[in-house]
Amino acid sequence: MLLDVNRKLFARSDRVKGVDFHPTEPWLLTGLYNGTVNIYNHETGVLVKTFEVAEVPVRCVRFIPRKNWFIAGSDDFQLRVFNYNTHEKVAAFEAHPDYIRCLTVHPTASIVLTGSDDMTLKAWDWDKQWRCIQTYEGHTHYIMNIAVNPKDPNTFASACLDRTVKMWSLGSPTANFTMEAHDKGVNYVEFYPGADKPYLVTASDDKTVKIWDYLSKSCVQTLESHTNNVLFAVFHPSLPLIVSGGEDGTVKLWNNGTYRLENTLSYALERAWCIALRKTTNEIAIGYDEGVVVVKVGPLLYTVHCRTQIS
Repeated sequence: MLLDVNRKLFARSDRVKGVDFHPTEPWLLTGLYNGTVNIYNHETGVLVKTFEVAEVPVRCVRFIPRKNWFIAGSDDFQLRVFNYNTHEKVAAFEAHPDYIRCLTVHPTASIVLTGSDDMTLKAWDWDKQWRCIQTYEGHTHYIMNIAVNPKDPNTFASACLDRTVKMWSLGSPTANFTMEAHDKGVNYVEFYPGADKPYLVTASDDKTVKIWDYLSKSCVQTLESHTNNVLFAVFHPSLPLIVSGGEDGTVKLWNNGTYRLENTLSYALERAWCIALRKTTNEIAIGYDEGVVVVKVGPLLYTVHCRTQIS
């Protein structure tokens, strides 16, 4: 597969630990290690808004567009919610007794899921004054990432440094099942978005990316090319690609059919920490030690020119 990779945004900043695209506005949200949250216009490259959120690292950020909010989790154990139009702080509270590593917003319910160094996950309902409606226990190390199943939004998966991935149901405090996923800690888990395969992708400190069938709980494929800890791996929503990146500073594009490595991207911004995908436009945002990059990826289209020689 020949790919056309077009860089759309290149913005230097403090270390970027979290990124998210707004689904309708041309906005990219970045959460920084210095405690700042920025919103860029990724079409013009302009820094649109800046929020001084915390005095400690912000490790995870997400838009909640149906409320005109964004939410940020940080190392002072706080979840903070801001209206991105008015700059008003909507909510702030201690969510865990330790660093908040990851969060995700439920696609339909008024729920945010968080994961922490306290080894628990929690569900928070903003329609119930941000009350914790469920705590999920069973992991034995830091929880690094959470993904809601697009085929069944009542279930979600968590990636943990205890080397496992656990599958959960929203209403149950214990995991449905556990997969011993990697030889070292698991940094990321994500679901395959299509209806045809019950697959997960995981990324690990063992330098590999793995594809899993979560019904048979078996490993379908192991992808090896990274030379250091792999911090994220995702299925592209509209192209047959898996995108991975990590501490070797590279972002790798893998063919989701053949599992061949198709392309390696490097922007000399040190370690690649986080990723976001804009589903409708094939745009990918990567957060690095030294800034953020947005690229547009698509199949390379050829134009064939024919010359006719007249004698």
